[in-house]
Amino acid sequence: MIKLFAFDLDGTILDNNSEVQESSIEALKKLEGAGIKVVLASGRVFPSVKYNQNLLGIKGPIVATNGSLISLDGKEVYKSYAIDEEHLKSLYDFCIKHKLYFHIYDDENYYTNRVELEKIKHLKIENDYGMNYQVDIIIKNNPLKYIMENGRKAVKFQISGIDENELSRNEIVDLLDKQFGKELYITSSGFSQLEISNKNATKWSSIEEICRILGIYTSEVATIGDSFNDIPMVEGAGLGFAMGNAKDDLKKVADVVVADNESEGVLEAVNYVLEANKSV
Repeated sequence: MIKLFAFDLDGTILDNNSEVQESSIEALKKLEGAGIKVVLASGRVFPSVKYNQNLLGIKGPIVATNGSLISLDGKEVYKSYAIDEEHLKSLYDFCIKHKLYFHIYDDENYYTNRVELEKIKHLKIENDYGMNYQVDIIIKNNPLKYIMENGRKAVKFQISGIDENELSRNEIVDLLDKQFGKELYITSSGFSQLEISNKNATKWSSIEEICRILGIYTSEVATIGDSFNDIPMVEGAGLGFAMGNAKDDLKKVADVVVADNESEGVLEAVNYVLEANKSV
């Protein structure tokens, strides 16, 4: 019996334009109607996940920034796992040395020293007036100094555009792994970026914590995603789904592969769970 279903956002619930599909809204309403807890588990910063949760018309727990932030009610932060200042400074120095595009997340803000609009188009809000991004964007010549001086705690460090750097992707990954692999959690939601956070938190470990609080066994959990940062939760859940557009590494650990994010894959997975629950 599935009692909780956790969903990735980008490449899963969201289409290739980072927009919510009507079929996803229909699917999540079916789950809530059946009394199944819905959790959004994303690499995105908390305000962006909340924004999309509102578009989906649902309420409930959120796992943001690849598991380094948990909200039990979708409104307030219950727990976050920060990157310690020593590692944060080393990551910053690494990017400056190799001229890598980066940004840093705390519980609610996006910090960077350079804005490339193409890289944040998934955070855009189409409106005619006022705030037009889902998260506050703070641009500083030295964002790390600003974060530390203001007592903020970083929960994710993201390196983007690595396919545009003089170093190859493999060279960058090898250098990061050698310097930080034992100390930090290094993952990715796409080939052109790397996402780095506290080693004690993944999407799955944070889902497990939510389950302990709600009294749900992990065997009663379904998860679905499309990329490398979804592997822990798809592999760990009682029932793990991979989208049709998922990376091959994720498909290998999934129990079921459904249609892609442009072809109602989320609705297919939800219908699978609801049908399976009938036979329990």
